[in-house]
Amino acid sequence: MPPVNLSKATKVYRCLFFDQPEQCLLCGSRHGNLVCLPCQTLLQPIQEAQCRCGLPFSGADPQRHQPDDPPLCGRCIRQPPGFSASTALYPYQFPLNLLIQGFKHHGKLVNERALQQLIGAASLPWPDCDQLCPLPVHWQRRWRRGFDQSERLANLLGRRWQRPVIRALVRHRATPHQQGLTRKQRQRNLRHAFRCQADVQDLNLVLVDDVMTTGSTARAASQALLDAGAASVRVWCLARTL
Repeated sequence: MPPVNLSKATKVYRCLFFDQPEQCLLCGSRHGNLVCLPCQTLLQPIQEAQCRCGLPFSGADPQRHQPDDPPLCGRCIRQPPGFSASTALYPYQFPLNLLIQGFKHHGKLVNERALQQLIGAASLPWPDCDQLCPLPVHWQRRWRRGFDQSERLANLLGRRWQRPVIRALVRHRATPHQQGLTRKQRQRNLRHAFRCQADVQDLNLVLVDDVMTTGSTARAASQALLDAGAASVRVWCLARTL
């Protein structure tokens, strides 16, 4: 067997596996990014001021509202949530929903890299908080998936914001999936679902989740933190159902 030229072999290996432009996960084009620039134009971050529950107010100027004094929708006026504010980066709609569902439900970890790219493309305000707290899934769901998507997001944001991540919450009830449930069904489903297992006394926390739908999960989780002595809870999510 002739000797192998390591230099040439390395060049061939890099050409095959590293030097090819990455394929866009949405349209299949090769522009060097997992989400190409044309597809990124379909994924516009939420620019309007957001209600405490994360819903954007059409035409509202975010510069007119302080982060901890957001405008309120009718539901938040009638039933104020325990958390003080919410930040949602993107609306939960096509094609972002495909990336999140593929990562979350089908174990496509390459989608996580695409989501990281989209987080980097959006402007992230520096949070006035002490620690980040992921909104956990039940251990059975984590075991089936092999990971907790909110925890991975919290770790990413913790590195970006230079904030510690605390796994303060335990989801000790294996609640059914929230998808397809009404708001009242979600609230009953989540009653006493979370327990705080860490010392959060007087801490200002940011609760991290991937998707906020009605806000019922965030309400239940933030209430568990506040009942354990947290000074305040804000919510950060990658996407918000509109």
